[in-house]
Amino acid sequence: MSLLFRKPESRALSFQQVWGSGSDMPTSDPLSLVPVYAATAYIADQFASAPWSAFQKSGVIPVKVTSQPGLLTDPGVNRIDLYSWKFQLFTSLGLWGNAYGYVLTFDKRGVPEKVAWLAPDKMVVDESGPIPRYLFKGAEIDRELLIHIPWYVVPGSVVGLSPVGLFRTQIETGLEAQRVARNSFKRGLVPAGVLRNNKATLTAEQAGEARRRFVASTSSNEPFVAGMDWEYTAIGLPQTDVNFLTGLKANATQIAAIYRIPPEKIGGEVSGSSLTYASLEQDTISFNTTTMRPIATRVESVIDLYLPASEYVRFNLDAAVRADLKTRYEAHQIAIAAGFKTKDEVRALEELPPLTAAQLAQQAV
Repeated sequence: MSLLFRKPESRALSFQQVWGSGSDMPTSDPLSLVPVYAATAYIADQFASAPWSAFQKSGVIPVKVTSQPGLLTDPGVNRIDLYSWKFQLFTSLGLWGNAYGYVLTFDKRGVPEKVAWLAPDKMVVDESGPIPRYLFKGAEIDRELLIHIPWYVVPGSVVGLSPVGLFRTQIETGLEAQRVARNSFKRGLVPAGVLRNNKATLTAEQAGEARRRFVASTSSNEPFVAGMDWEYTAIGLPQTDVNFLTGLKANATQIAAIYRIPPEKIGGEVSGSSLTYASLEQDTISFNTTTMRPIATRVESVIDLYLPASEYVRFNLDAAVRADLKTRYEAHQIAIAAGFKTKDEVRALEELPPLTAAQLAQQAV
């Protein structure tokens, strides 16, 4: 057995062993397309910043577990913080459609405690037999030591499909548009202009010499001096190239639809008037419902399998939704008056300490 997959309690992986080094670092052509990077980074930031907790399954009212498992509080290896660890999780999901976590240590209850996300492009899943076999860099991993979170799963396979893979044609069209747009200026697919003599017909040799002198002068930002015979007219890009460039923005809108995020977040086009504060709040709620909730549920359903049977994990996506001060205070007042929140619970939401005995006495007067 290789050093990578020996007994997990005594093993800590280095960044290089997990992700490789230098040219071995995982790469993905779609990352050269800005909207794909923007989309995955935007969702990963939202995902990583959303708090999560373990709750008890018993009882009607959700009760947080007193001692939260290390898998939820500090699962990172080599001092990777929780935010970066969750960011890695979604980046792997968003680009490759799968996140593979190698369990390095377990706590006293048998719950995974330290988990390293493996480079997904180095993982091979052999589904030829009755039970899938997971191989990382050619070495088989004990399934009990692996947390596998897939994205889009189709019948007959445990391996997820990424949005990038599902819509490769659209993304490759965008990459091709970028290439054409870049080459149109780098190589000069169309002439930048026409330099014409209105008085004489030039031989090929005379035209070449005139072009050479003109380019030599203009390329050094020096003024070009000519008599009455010469006229210069600039030429814009042909309509087909303009359509390609327009396609870049249209492609950003398509990618936004693929990842279910607002197109304006990644350079796409959006119709309608400017957003107000109220609509921004509603947009956040909509984003949580249509984008974040399905992703969070996928992760929750897998993590639940590794917690004790009496516990489950939940993301608090509402933490990102923060109303304006007046609306928030009115909601607090209603909650206290209705009796389903106490003053101290409301103060905790506002990051304030519980009321002291002196404050309670003063309010009772």
